[in-house]
Amino acid sequence: IDELHGLDTDLLHWLREQLAPQHADPDESAVAVIAIDQATYANAPFDGTPKVMWTPQIAAVQDAVLDAGATVFAWDLVLPTSANTYLADKRYDKPLLVSLLRQGRQAGKVILGDLKLGTDPIEPFEAFQRAVGGYRNIRSLNAFVDPDGVLRGAPALLTFRAEDGTETLRPSMSLEIAQRHIGEEAQLSDDGALRFNGREIPYHGAYNLIANFDGGAGAIPTYSFYDVHRCLEAGNTAYLQEHFAGKAVLFGLVLDLEDRKLASNRFINQPDFAGAPETCSGAPVPVSPIERSTMAGIYLHATAVNNLIRGTAIERVPPPVHIAFTALAALAAAAAAMRLKPGRAALAALGVGAGVIAIDVAAFREALQLPLIDPLAAGVLALGGVIGFRFVTTDREQRRVRATFSHYLDPKVIDAMLARGDVPELGGESRELTCFFSDIAAFSSLSEKMTPAELVAFLNDYFAIVGREIEAHGGIIERFLGDAVCAVFGAPLSDPDHAQKAVACALAIDRGLAQAQADGRFALPHDKTVRTRIGINTGPMTVGNVGSQRRYTYTVMGDDVNLAARLESGAKQFGVLLMAGEKTVEATGERFVWRELERVRVVGRDQPVTLYEPLGEAGAVPEETLARKRRYEAASAQARAGDLSGATAAFQSLAAQGDAAAAKAAERMAEVAARIAQAGGDEAWDGVYDLRSK
Repeated sequence: IDELHGLDTDLLHWLREQLAPQHADPDESAVAVIAIDQATYANAPFDGTPKVMWTPQIAAVQDAVLDAGATVFAWDLVLPTSANTYLADKRYDKPLLVSLLRQGRQAGKVILGDLKLGTDPIEPFEAFQRAVGGYRNIRSLNAFVDPDGVLRGAPALLTFRAEDGTETLRPSMSLEIAQRHIGEEAQLSDDGALRFNGREIPYHGAYNLIANFDGGAGAIPTYSFYDVHRCLEAGNTAYLQEHFAGKAVLFGLVLDLEDRKLASNRFINQPDFAGAPETCSGAPVPVSPIERSTMAGIYLHATAVNNLIRGTAIERVPPPVHIAFTALAALAAAAAAMRLKPGRAALAALGVGAGVIAIDVAAFREALQLPLIDPLAAGVLALGGVIGFRFVTTDREQRRVRATFSHYLDPKVIDAMLARGDVPELGGESRELTCFFSDIAAFSSLSEKMTPAELVAFLNDYFAIVGREIEAHGGIIERFLGDAVCAVFGAPLSDPDHAQKAVACALAIDRGLAQAQADGRFALPHDKTVRTRIGINTGPMTVGNVGSQRRYTYTVMGDDVNLAARLESGAKQFGVLLMAGEKTVEATGERFVWRELERVRVVGRDQPVTLYEPLGEAGAVPEETLARKRRYEAASAQARAGDLSGATAAFQSLAAQGDAAAAKAAERMAEVAARIAQAGGDEAWDGVYDLRSK
């Protein structure tokens, strides 16, 4: 899209004006314009007469302005014929011829303009050419128009073909004015670099420098030819000296229709003569009532002269920089599209676009043109392409995960899982997890006194408490079975603290059920209470989707899962509500206070495990509970040492104080002692109790 680079120039002129205006002081302009305007055509002595009849007045103004200190008087219009052709008075043009001879041929301060349209030149009248000194003081007014019809540049050098066919390079009108204004000629090196006023002129194409238009009103001081002529007639030479001394003066048209150009400043619309200096006559400045997107062609040359003298012509970055800048914008937009959701990616891409615009405007203020449309278009294409790619490929897997886990995971958990890239293998994988089983103690006796409606209402309230705590602690409910709940911590979203959270969840459920019952949330007979047994175990487990194509569930399997279930059912035999395996205790560190209950062999496992009861979080357990823990564990140690009778007595003493776990321990010790006695004392107890039921 190289053809859009010209549009970049136009847009950057407008953006700079809107975001970071950059206006030079009009008094510092090297150029002033004397304009043949609507007021000139409307007033005597110019009204009703063609321009070729104005030569006496033009000569008078030209002489007066140069005598007032102007450095050069350049014509941005061509008089191809003379009034002498139509008048009997053949001396009518004498004032202009004398002025051209004196100020042009002799002083070198007048430059006439010519044009070439196709193969036909439009040149000043032959007598004017001879008077001014020939092509030494005639320069081309031609300018290059881009394929879209917009004038963005002015030539610095143009090819001149002599009658003998030889070709030479000559300065354009703009460069010639600048050279004569500062008294220095441009230098063209062997490698084609053109230097002027200590700087290399950044040109593009056939020495076509890109004009840097000042968007400020009155940036090029403009005066009505009619008003300057009246000033001269009034003998106000002080006004002429004040406004034209040290200036290069361009003389040409500033009219509503004639010689209007569509240029790079086309989006900055201003009326003609806006910001113009006060008039000599004191009459109002003839500001046009219409804001136009076109400008008078004379301002292209005036702007080019200022650009050449100030070194502010626009320079476009070379292709490698252009490509790199565009690629960076595209990569930034693509990165946003890869990492963010489409809505946020679009906002991020807008931020990238704003950054591109900000950088472009900052560079343009320094007369450097970076690409604008290319990086913005590349960013949009990259954003759309990557989002489309994600939708077709990458996000397809995420949609599959979201659809799979939405049945049993909070959407926030799914979002976090996808954001972290922690997507589980849907076909099954092995992880270290913590499994949680719960069951309402004595549920049969509790439910048999309820109607079906009462039972459903009770279970809904009960599961609301259990489910809320499981979800709050990062677990998922693997399944409901009657009043039982199986939950998993650490999957599908990986969590290194899964064991701690499972234990904290069990304690929170115990507290929540007690509080709900105290608040009367459960409509139960007055002699009934709701207590829940919970078994927790940690270890390697297989987790994944199991089922048929039409119906499947995310489930957890393995020996450590079975142990968690055994711990929940076995809690009744140990007189506790909460019970965990030794791997869970190891994984939680010192976060909780544990009471060691027993070393046991569960059904289906030969390797004994140590069972523990969580008493609460460290630092929050009452001293009375800690004392019972110490007495219980001392009795257990006494039993393992072989003193079954002493251990039994110690357990019974604790049981008398209401410790249900101690009462069950006393029963176990009595059972072990009876078994040893029945064997005649030959059987030794290894300190491991066998759980004989699931």
